[in-house]
Amino acid sequence: MLTEVFTRHSSDCPHRDNRYYKRCRCRKWIAFAGEDKRVSAGTRSWEEAERLAHRLAGDSAAASETVAEGVRLFIEDQKQQNHSKNWIYKHTRELGELATYCAAQGIKLLSKLTLPDLEDFRKSWPGIGITRSKRQERLRQFFRYCMKHKWCSDNVAANLSKIKVEATETLPLTREQFEAALKAVAKYHPRGRNPEWRRQRAAAMLMLCRHSGLRISDAARLERSKLLANDALLLRTTKTGQHVYVPLPPDVARLLRKLKNDNPKYFFWNGTSARETPGIRWWGTIKAIFEAAGIPDSHPHCLRDTFAVECLIGGIDIKKVSMMLGHSSIAITERHYLPWVQARQTDLDESMRRMWAQSEPRAKKAAAAARNR
Repeated sequence: MLTEVFTRHSSDCPHRDNRYYKRCRCRKWIAFAGEDKRVSAGTRSWEEAERLAHRLAGDSAAASETVAEGVRLFIEDQKQQNHSKNWIYKHTRELGELATYCAAQGIKLLSKLTLPDLEDFRKSWPGIGITRSKRQERLRQFFRYCMKHKWCSDNVAANLSKIKVEATETLPLTREQFEAALKAVAKYHPRGRNPEWRRQRAAAMLMLCRHSGLRISDAARLERSKLLANDALLLRTTKTGQHVYVPLPPDVARLLRKLKNDNPKYFFWNGTSARETPGIRWWGTIKAIFEAAGIPDSHPHCLRDTFAVECLIGGIDIKKVSMMLGHSSIAITERHYLPWVQARQTDLDESMRRMWAQSEPRAKKAAAAARNR
């Protein structure tokens, strides 16, 4: 028998619209799936109500939860955690496919899913290695949730073999390619009102991403207050409370300040759409500009790569570059950009050898002159 805990809120509770809110002190109740039956849990604690619900469901509860119902409850729990719409969408789509697969295979209960079943299900996943690897981690997350609720005795997804992820190729733009992209903006024909204003915004976005290393999603929601009077851009504040800045070229800072926007708080965002929307739209815009510039294989992240590579070639320490990029560890920076660190070291070595080669004849002449004195 399946049970479900819910909160019966008091009339003055600020969370009364969410019957699954756990933290208020309103009374908790238990509903029985498939029956018009509800009983008071006799407690205001969600955890105690859940323990009682499991006892009422009987010892067979772990073997009675269906795949479809487990997916539904998991998605509801994710929504309560204030995840983004994109996060919820991915889980809903992927776990919906799991439920469909199980239904086609005649697998009704979560406890009946086996490792061979998941291996067979994994064969249908599209995408490259990194995409499939992230999907597998989300599947493991779902089964961890199921284990906590005792709907299955083992995290079957944890036993899936690791998906090999090929190192993504870092593709910085050459200076000629970036100049071509800026020229392509003038030929860009955006949809909607005021195309000239939209072209100015596109040029500003290209310059901002190239000289700040911001991801397109972060640049699209950048607040004007982050650009300081000295033309330094406040990228973020670390866990230690340390601010991370990157100085912008004066012409880029002026371009941003002159940029008009419907919402004065932001450079580009109107502040009313979903947080994911501006980044998605700008990705398509920059991609179209690159295609018009004759570099169709490039994408907005190449601007971030260009910033990082130019910093490294210019002699900035990789630790500082890692901090500006916001990487959680320097290992991530090295994995993506180590070839340019090595290239810079090779260039330094060659410069030193050229210097030695030029100074050696002068040294020999000076030694001979000293002997002849």
